[in-house]
Amino acid sequence: MEIASDSASGGNVGLGLLVVVVLIGLYIGYNVFKSHGFRPRRVETRLSAEQLRAVFVEKVAGLGWSIVDDGNPMVAQSGLLAGIRQQIALQVSENGGRSVANLVVTRYSKKVLGGATKAYTLRWRMNAFIAHVRQLDESASVVG
Repeated sequence: MEIASDSASGGNVGLGLLVVVVLIGLYIGYNVFKSHGFRPRRVETRLSAEQLRAVFVEKVAGLGWSIVDDGNPMVAQSGLLAGIRQQIALQVSENGGRSVANLVVTRYSKKVLGGATKAYTLRWRMNAFIAHVRQLDESASVVG
């Protein structure tokens, strides 16, 4: 009877260890997924630099965010009420008669263990910019 009890508790320990390993894997995978959503993007388009900057102001800097640097790069920043400030930058250049927009997250907040916080806001704003550029110019290509 004792032998069966020992082997059952050994199986429970193994199962518990497996659950812990799976949870750690899910945590790491989820953090990679969140960070991948706001990776740097490069958009080549027929739109002018002024049009790209206007789209950036409309799609990235709206809803509580504002432009804090109107140069090149143009920088949009979250409001102080949102907690730790986040920033997205747009740098525009010319390449063979087409505009090249580099969209980069320059500041985001991290948890104590390294995971990004509020990553969905960054992803949503970047994707809104890219979607609007594609709507205005169907020939726009996105890398990243």
